[in-house]
Amino acid sequence: MTTSSPTSEYARTLRAKLKDQRWQRIVAESHERATVFDAIVAHQADTGCSWRQAVADAAPSLPWPTFVHHKRNYQSRSGPTWERLLDGRVPHDPSHTEQVKLAACLLRQFDPDMSTQTAGDHLLRRFGDEGKVSETWLKRVWAEAGLNRPVGAPPGIKRKRKSATFHGGAGLAMLLAAEAEVGATAKLAVAAHAAAKLQATWQKPESVVDDATDRDDKGHFTPEYNARRREDVASGEADNRWSTDASKAARRDLSSLSTLVAKPETTAARMLAMGAVPLLTERRGFDGLDGPAGAWLGVLGATAYMPATLDKTLSELGQLQVDGAMWQAHAATWAAMSKRWRQPDESWPRSIVYVDGTADPYWTRAFAASGKVSRTGRVMPCLTRVAIHSGAGVPLLVNTYVGSASLKRELLPLLRKLDRAIGPDADVGRLTIVDSEVGTAGLIWAMHNNTKMTFVTVIKGNVRKGAKMTVVGPWMPYRKRDELREVDVVLHGKDAPEEGIQIRGVEMRRSGSRKPQTTLFVTNAALDDVDLAAVATWYLSRWPKQEQAFAIGRNGGGLNRSQGFGGEYVSNIALEGKQERAARSIELAAARETKAAAVQASLPDVLTQAKSPAWTEVTKTVEQASKARTKERERREQRQAKLATMPSEIYARDTGRDSIMTCLKLNVLSLVEHVLQEYFDGAKMTWRTYIEQFVALPVTVHVAGGRRVFRIVANPRQPERTAQLRAALVTINQRRLRSGKHLLVFELDEAPG
Repeated sequence: MTTSSPTSEYARTLRAKLKDQRWQRIVAESHERATVFDAIVAHQADTGCSWRQAVADAAPSLPWPTFVHHKRNYQSRSGPTWERLLDGRVPHDPSHTEQVKLAACLLRQFDPDMSTQTAGDHLLRRFGDEGKVSETWLKRVWAEAGLNRPVGAPPGIKRKRKSATFHGGAGLAMLLAAEAEVGATAKLAVAAHAAAKLQATWQKPESVVDDATDRDDKGHFTPEYNARRREDVASGEADNRWSTDASKAARRDLSSLSTLVAKPETTAARMLAMGAVPLLTERRGFDGLDGPAGAWLGVLGATAYMPATLDKTLSELGQLQVDGAMWQAHAATWAAMSKRWRQPDESWPRSIVYVDGTADPYWTRAFAASGKVSRTGRVMPCLTRVAIHSGAGVPLLVNTYVGSASLKRELLPLLRKLDRAIGPDADVGRLTIVDSEVGTAGLIWAMHNNTKMTFVTVIKGNVRKGAKMTVVGPWMPYRKRDELREVDVVLHGKDAPEEGIQIRGVEMRRSGSRKPQTTLFVTNAALDDVDLAAVATWYLSRWPKQEQAFAIGRNGGGLNRSQGFGGEYVSNIALEGKQERAARSIELAAARETKAAAVQASLPDVLTQAKSPAWTEVTKTVEQASKARTKERERREQRQAKLATMPSEIYARDTGRDSIMTCLKLNVLSLVEHVLQEYFDGAKMTWRTYIEQFVALPVTVHVAGGRRVFRIVANPRQPERTAQLRAALVTINQRRLRSGKHLLVFELDEAPG
């Protein structure tokens, strides 16, 4: 073969290591690869399709990972195509001594369960390079010696159990049981895969930019890659790798992402690990998994993932824009599950949802979209989460916004999104408890007239002052010190009918208070459906069922930490409005100044020279008014000058990854709630208490005979918690839960110390 003589350095080095027969064989194989590879490249160049499509058209029998490997070799090596695609594996020398064979057989006889990898390590340490053997060689030697065991354990021999001891993570084992029963994370993975495949199908091939160059043989990026990405970017400025996931997805071949081709079971395992990270570490992102607590993820039955693996998975999920589908699946799962946890006295309505928003700060040097953060008492860059909670306090749906978000604008779209997730009959028998921010005439009219939903909210401020109230009933005692009475309310305002909105109201006051103040609840629920006390009770339940959920979600659930780093600069629309208002205010101040100067000039000279006290006082008042108008104009001009120095573009944080991580965190916290409600018999315990009391307990995991046994070591310092844990484990075992092929069995080790 004329082309068998190598020309490149890589091929010549490989040729020197191989015998003639081996060399001729791999050269023939490489020529076949080159023919197929050239056909794929030519097809892609002619049609402009994606590489995956080109492989499917030109070589349908060629696996995609094999083509990716060939493509990397072609780009990283030199010479003709067949030399670049040479198989660089050099076989081991099979001429091992009889001493190595004898040692390999003795190792297998000593431990029939010893793996080929363990045996190879022993031989390499004992004999050095002479003991460097392949797994295939070991299997062949053991087979010739009759040491390969048949499938299954021999009669009378008990197979060795696989066991692992963890110094913490027992609480994760109970979360695994909850996941086996509910399947919430598995549903998230299925929904994410369906949305990802659809997103990849919609991608336009012409927008894809091949970014696979400048990689080494292992596929890692080289310094040349970073240099190329930093071209035309000034020092200290971010390149396009810091842009939004949507912009990255527009130029990347989505079909090549590993998350898209992974099994849903694998994605579900990674999602469960990502959501459980806040239970193990307080560090930012996934960085804490490289510490000792990161190994506790092995209790979940999957790999104890390293931070880089989960970072890559989250990045790909963000580029595939699967957060919407994940929230739909999350809401559908937990809306049905949380109905089982309704209190016995909550007979009406059939379901309740609470709607409110909360802002969490983040720190950046950029001039970013901001909002008022009550936790810090300042206006600063933040992400606002508008959430819907179920009546049991379980978060169902969360939308994340950059800066501040108006609940008035987002309420109805968010409720429609919830309806799509939990079915068309969601409004039937449902009571919506909304924060007082939406207590305006226009939004109340929209909720009552457009959606026909049953709601309770509070009106205050200017809306309360402009309302006309008619007393219908007397004051009635409520709780220990409060009183309620029935009223009729007529509201006027923007987007409301001219005649106003007549709606039912319930007024509450505290008897004997030193500062008498009343609270006015309004609802469209009829008195026959919701009595006087129920209106106040349902609204006041918002604190323990929703407001407190925000607090405890930050205290242990990781909701105080945002995820992601990308973003983009957008037009500062708010600044444009402020500049326009500043210009109009200057015109108004100038007009007032001119008018004051004219009044001052119109005073008769003969009167200004008069020495009477009355006229002197008049002259002084006019002068002071004129100076005040001049100072007002100057202040407004200074404000306009300050606004002129502000940037016309504002940094908007990308919320895609944060939305995905919020869904995964709340999914794990919902699993914690499932454990407390179902296994701990509705124990009054916060998520943080569960994390501190049970997650850190040591546990040993035994896997054998189709069973996965978790032996949890109790804490002798907490006998009451130990009693709760003992009862919970009995409940779990009675349910006969299975994770994959294994039955989950829980045992409690109460030995002192």
